[in-house]
Amino acid sequence: MKKNISISLLSVFITLSSQAANAAYFKDFSTQVTKNLVTDYGVDNYDNKDDSPLLQKAIDKLSKHGGGEIIIPKGVYYFTNIQLKSNIKILIDPQASIRPYINNIAKNGLKSIFSLGLKSAPVENVVITSSDKDKRFTVQLPTIREKTGKSPKKPFNNVYGVRVFQLVNVKNFKISNMNVFDSKTKFSAITMGPIVRGKYKGAQPADGEVSNISAFNSAYGYGAIQVQAGDNISFENIISEGGATLRLETGYSVMNDLQIGSVSNIKADNISCIDGSAALTLSPHSMQENKNIDAQNIKSNDCNFAVRIAAGYISTKQKNKSLTPGVFTNVKIHDVDATFGFRSQILHKDFTLLPKDLQRYIYRTDTELEALRGPSIAAVGYVAGPGEKQNYDVSVTGIKAHGFNTKAITTSNDRYKLYTKEH
Repeated sequence: MKKNISISLLSVFITLSSQAANAAYFKDFSTQVTKNLVTDYGVDNYDNKDDSPLLQKAIDKLSKHGGGEIIIPKGVYYFTNIQLKSNIKILIDPQASIRPYINNIAKNGLKSIFSLGLKSAPVENVVITSSDKDKRFTVQLPTIREKTGKSPKKPFNNVYGVRVFQLVNVKNFKISNMNVFDSKTKFSAITMGPIVRGKYKGAQPADGEVSNISAFNSAYGYGAIQVQAGDNISFENIISEGGATLRLETGYSVMNDLQIGSVSNIKADNISCIDGSAALTLSPHSMQENKNIDAQNIKSNDCNFAVRIAAGYISTKQKNKSLTPGVFTNVKIHDVDATFGFRSQILHKDFTLLPKDLQRYIYRTDTELEALRGPSIAAVGYVAGPGEKQNYDVSVTGIKAHGFNTKAITTSNDRYKLYTKEH
């Protein structure tokens, strides 16, 4: 019965229709020129060669002349490190499959398939969506085994990762109608962060809409979306199978040392997690300006939590000795719905939040992912470390918990004896 529930949930989430853009976040813009990547730029959409140069050529040319629309028809495409430019719309056929060009991972330092304002002047007015508003295009991420050599004692951290979208210095953007079929790769499918050096220091994503996104087979700690920094952004109809669906975590050590960037003015609606960590995660590290988070319809099925609220703290990686624990202010979370299960992704540090009678159900899967499978913990978790207190307030209302024998909200005061044996 449990598996039928999961399949049913997946079907519902995949078929969610696109929602109209919220004018308070993303504002649509018009384009005068439309080009087809295959017929106008000669891309072979059925070979296995790198299509990045031709797509980049199309983007650069159209943006230079005021912008335009690029149609990517059905077929298979290989892209890496595509730099989106201002006033560009990319419309991808639902029968198109977007994939990273693997040969570029070690050779050119692959970080993402698409990036927006990563190291450039501000990028404004960008849309990436399906050419059919009621369907989704597909991104497929293969297993990546190339090694970075940076973390020999942590196998998973020692593997190159790939993001589908990396957003930095961009304003007025929309990403929607996408299914990501992952292979437990490192990094969230969509990441957002600040520029911490140079001329555009302090810039971060602003005024955007991300909607109708599903990520499947995600690794623990990653998942669909991570926001290190961003302002005035709407997230709607987002699901992750594995990992964290929407992770508002300002964990980049450089931004913490310099106190650059924040997560502010965020709206989230219909955020769901299956067999993972949490649907919504808050973790401020040592950043002080995170504020105004309004989230509703937060759902989990077989995850640690529906909502995971981490206390602010100062990482041992930080060089700035004057830092204080970070906070979120004015956080309102409404309508939380959590269903208990035995396949959540759980780390050792969360074992002590499980009652003793559930600790025996933890079992090892792939140790390279640094997470085990285990029972769901609670609908809402305040996960300050041992002996630490939650240092900011969150308003959580309308909690529904199904199948749990524990209370709906767990805190650091509920920690039990550390689970030490591994099966």
